[in-house]
Amino acid sequence: MPELPEVESVRRGLVEAKLHGRIVEVWRSNATLRVGTSRAAEHLERLEGARAGEVHRRGKYLLWHFDDRKRHALGLLVHLGMSGRFGLALPEQPRAAHTHLVLGFDDGREVRFVDPRRFGALGVGPLEQMQTQPPIGALGPEPLDAGFDGAQLAAQARQSHRPLREVLLDQQVVAGIGNIYAVEACHRAGIHPLVGAYRLQPSAWDRLAEALRFVLEHAIDNGGTTLRDFRDVSGHAGRNQDELRVYGRAGKPCPGCGTTLVGFVNAGRSGVLCPRDQPRPRGHVR
Repeated sequence: MPELPEVESVRRGLVEAKLHGRIVEVWRSNATLRVGTSRAAEHLERLEGARAGEVHRRGKYLLWHFDDRKRHALGLLVHLGMSGRFGLALPEQPRAAHTHLVLGFDDGREVRFVDPRRFGALGVGPLEQMQTQPPIGALGPEPLDAGFDGAQLAAQARQSHRPLREVLLDQQVVAGIGNIYAVEACHRAGIHPLVGAYRLQPSAWDRLAEALRFVLEHAIDNGGTTLRDFRDVSGHAGRNQDELRVYGRAGKPCPGCGTTLVGFVNAGRSGVLCPRDQPRPRGHVR
């Protein structure tokens, strides 16, 4: 599933495309995205005649700003799900299989949303409502914000008895983190991913916050991680999968100490750790 770096790469691609015109056509497939979400509840027709504005990211969500014909501020909320991606095309170009949304702009270009596995989500509504109500309004702090540090992360999570990796995946604790970057950050911070979060001391939270920032920024610089479906707006795969230090590398040597990396499964999700650099602690983690 696309995580923060992949969604940020898509956001930057949309920004670089300079889509500032009006939408003259909105086409939506007949397929339903996400179980329980009806097409009628998406309100995509509100985008007809709207002028495109800034594209923002919050956690794993894109929020694209629009002004309708009456200058009411709208937001197009997008979750890429497991396989969703945006691309640019001209009307005469054939639509890819599993295209579910086409936004035709007055400059002749189209933005197309393709989602083969249909776990993505689309929705249009008043911008202020989109920014303050769930799902965006329920998200935790942004790990790339200037004020994000160990103290802020600890304030969200230090009372939890859940395994640390599970806590990092909780979007109300910290926004945008998925399994790949949780595993990578725990390794970089030298913390066992299954230790109870309540056992971390302030110095450990500081290392973890720093590690999260590093692995996310590094992945963004690499255009995201493509394990299967992810592509950016230009159709390119990410490069970060070639630089993952532990995720997906069970049985291979740790890039830090050479110890054989060990795989684990917890709460239905797999992960990898280094038994030497990330020993399971007996007491508090400093």
